[in-house]
Amino acid sequence: MIALLLAQFLVAPDARSMQTVRKIFEGTPPKNTLVCEIETIAPRLGFSLLHWSGFNLNVPVKQLSLDGRAPEFALTIEVTPKGGQPVYLGERFALQKILEGQTVPKGAAVSYTGGYYIGPGEYRIRFYAGDNRNKECRKTWNIKVNAGKIPPRMEPNQVTAVGGERWRGLSKDAPASRLTVIMEAAPLSPRRSMVRLSSYDRSVLLASLTTLLDQTKTTAATVIAVDPRNRKIIYSTDNFTPRELGRLARAVAQVNLGVVSLETLRGPNATDFMETVLATAQDSAAKSEAVVFLGPVWGWHGKVTPKIRELAQALPRPHYLGLTRFPGMPDNLVAQVVKSANGKVKQLLTPADFAKALEKVAPAAK
Repeated sequence: MIALLLAQFLVAPDARSMQTVRKIFEGTPPKNTLVCEIETIAPRLGFSLLHWSGFNLNVPVKQLSLDGRAPEFALTIEVTPKGGQPVYLGERFALQKILEGQTVPKGAAVSYTGGYYIGPGEYRIRFYAGDNRNKECRKTWNIKVNAGKIPPRMEPNQVTAVGGERWRGLSKDAPASRLTVIMEAAPLSPRRSMVRLSSYDRSVLLASLTTLLDQTKTTAATVIAVDPRNRKIIYSTDNFTPRELGRLARAVAQVNLGVVSLETLRGPNATDFMETVLATAQDSAAKSEAVVFLGPVWGWHGKVTPKIRELAQALPRPHYLGLTRFPGMPDNLVAQVVKSANGKVKQLLTPADFAKALEKVAPAAK
């Protein structure tokens, strides 16, 4: 199985490709000539607190090696709100050329996952995938998004590309407030085969961070990212901006989960590293309305020392937002630190848990 997770791009109304894209869905659709499986994904709320929906496209590899050319694909999605105008998204990608005589494992397939963000409402989805041999497959389906109890971050009947929510920066029209956020760059669950954080783990961590800043209407933020496995502070800034988000994303992507260096093994233990992190955060914490620890709950073991307790008790309104896939209150070293300072510890099993926890973090909820 060759798995691809790619973002679709919005096709601008004035783009040259718009006419071509619209023609794909005009008239009577031709019969499917490309053998494929299109699985639809029901709308779901993510840790960005946006509703996401999408599809899985599976194409058997054996039909891609007929003439030896490198397979190239074009995907187009038409998303039409009920009573509204369609929005088009597209993507192109190419696969490695299958060489003459190369053996393709039986049952091998290319798997492509994609999607889009949508506001509350009802939508018709039309999907098209075509290759460079003029073979294609299509599917049409309907979805419905209910607003639910969490105030939606997108207006009804709105559609945008994944990534189209690219963070625009801290609030500029709210009362002055500063947060210090200590983010743990670690996988959401331990997996032995991981060398780097998966795209899913990175997405959840970064989306949770920017949503935290947005929903609390923070106007200034210190962000410190830590790698407790290798006991390193991998990123730190007192002026978090959209450009800094890019730097943070690169730092998180470089975290090495496969190797622990001799330097790490000989260096300070997890408890000593926590002392270092808390000491690093003291200056920014003194200027902040709250300090938020954000990250997975399964790692970072150690004990609270008198020095850690002293540093923790100097933190204003400490919170621990612990990301987890299994029910149960966090009880790792971070949770113990926050509890020692009479702070709030919350498990984030679902996006709804996240939304509720943010209400307590907001400066207005002092």
